Amino acid sequence: MIRALDRRAAIALLGAGSLGACVSASAAPRRRPLGVLEMTVTKALQEDYAGTLRKLAGMGYTHLGMSLAGNRPGEVFALGPKERAALVREAGMQVGVARYGFAGGFREQAEQAVEIGASILAYTAAPVFFRGAKFGQTTRAAFDKWLPELGKMAETARELGLTLVYHNHWWDFKPLDGETPLEIIARTYPPSLVGFEIDLAWAWLGGADPFTVVSTYGPRVRSLHLKDVDPSRGKDMIKQLVEPGAGRLDYATLLPKLDKITDAIGYVEVDQPDDGMAAAASAARFLLAVRAGEA
Repeated sequence: MIRALDRRAAIALLGAGSLGACVSASAAPRRRPLGVLEMTVTKALQEDYAGTLRKLAGMGYTHLGMSLAGNRPGEVFALGPKERAALVREAGMQVGVARYGFAGGFREQAEQAVEIGASILAYTAAPVFFRGAKFGQTTRAAFDKWLPELGKMAETARELGLTLVYHNHWWDFKPLDGETPLEIIARTYPPSLVGFEIDLAWAWLGGADPFTVVSTYGPRVRSLHLKDVDPSRGKDMIKQLVEPGAGRLDYATLLPKLDKITDAIGYVEVDQPDDGMAAAASAARFLLAVRAGEA
């Protein structure tokens, strides 16, 4: 599509977001971005970061969701975020959502996110859900006490030109004295300050309908996590998580509906895959086929 235009003109139009208006109606539709998280393919990235990125790009992935926290002994990757981001671009992909790591300071990591070219910084979970008597449970008082911390982090992110998004788990759909954690956050902070990264599988495991969740929060939803649930893998929720198309969520129906209501980029995430690259390849084939109307 772009080859038919002068290169400089195409770049200018892309920057203005107006390319679609200048292409004939008979042209092929713009391909939706598709992301994948480092977590899904950690082992392969550890063995050959640059080579794995080229393989992911060949599968059809356009964005990589990256973890932060610098380059300290004991971290997952030998390369720091800046070095990894350079390799992402060399592979023809883009740096996607950056993920805050609880091992480091928030401002430090927010500055790292800016340095690698990210525009969205994801906060994985409210720590109060890990501190209670039972994992995934807390009290309304504890959540309310933590909530101002989220606001302070969001203000820091905005100061640096980032959007902070809160990532949901199953517990974020369980009421705390009548309101769910997501409802409390949405009521407390405007979408311009705190966005959401909706994990569709965790929403489903929390008893919520993924499409309804995304519809409800609308423009606040800035990112999606695409994974599936296979209850036959045992009672452990983490072990039930599989790639899209391999579980109970009807992505063949769900994804086209989501594409109509949100521009948020979806990132394939499988928390503990048996074979991360196989899961990434399977997910890409399935999701691209769904979007092409072939699934």
